[in-house]
Amino acid sequence: MSADYAGRKVQTKAQFNAIVADYDAGPGCFAHYGRRLVAVASIKPGQHVLDVASGRGAVLFPAAEQVGQTGDVVGIDLADEMARAANEETARRGLQARVRIMDAEHLEFPDATFDYVLCGFGIMFFPDQERALGEFRRVLKPDGRVAVSTWHIDQASEIKAVLTELGMKPPRRPGWITEPGELSQLLTHAGFTAVRVQADSHTFRYTDVDEYWRQARGTGFRSVLDSLDAVQAERVRGALAERVRPHQRPDGIYLPAVALLAVANR
Repeated sequence: MSADYAGRKVQTKAQFNAIVADYDAGPGCFAHYGRRLVAVASIKPGQHVLDVASGRGAVLFPAAEQVGQTGDVVGIDLADEMARAANEETARRGLQARVRIMDAEHLEFPDATFDYVLCGFGIMFFPDQERALGEFRRVLKPDGRVAVSTWHIDQASEIKAVLTELGMKPPRRPGWITEPGELSQLLTHAGFTAVRVQADSHTFRYTDVDEYWRQARGTGFRSVLDSLDAVQAERVRGALAERVRPHQRPDGIYLPAVALLAVANR
């Protein structure tokens, strides 16, 4: 195991533990696309589902509702604070689901355990995507199905554009997947068949620039924003306010996001 590989795991865990309080703040982008991923996967009552990189339950909750009392949903996440928060909310909602702390590249389940493996906006954070997808296939039943989502245009895209305009362009993260062909090829290379990828667009309403900024800090983009000094942050926020002005309405700022939703057979 390389130092970079191990370092990315440690960094990812720390990063997501740090954003628990702000995770999916504002209009609930992750929650919306969690429901959409469960819908396009066509999960049926009574099925057994694994939700990888559960976060605070964006995919877990609608999946648990869909399988009902006769089904079973297990979530996993590398970040223990995310798992704790998701489990607290699961208990509050009275759902039969629980998140365990586990590495997606080393799933602690027997072969052919699940009807579905779901992963909402998580695959891009795995240092070894091929290994993770191999684990997805291993724990799926022979007729099982995988469903994953990535961003084509994510909910921090306006801030990224501003940073680029100001000469502070953030580096492209390794493993980031933004095109349908890339996602299809990744799943096909991992051995999945009948791969189907769709671009799913939705417009989200933000009360103001402050809410947009806060929701961006509740994502994996937080480290970039927190690395700005006071002068840089003020410049970025000012430029952001100007950039989103055309999207301003009396009741808020309306901005689009586009997710890639992929479903494939084992």
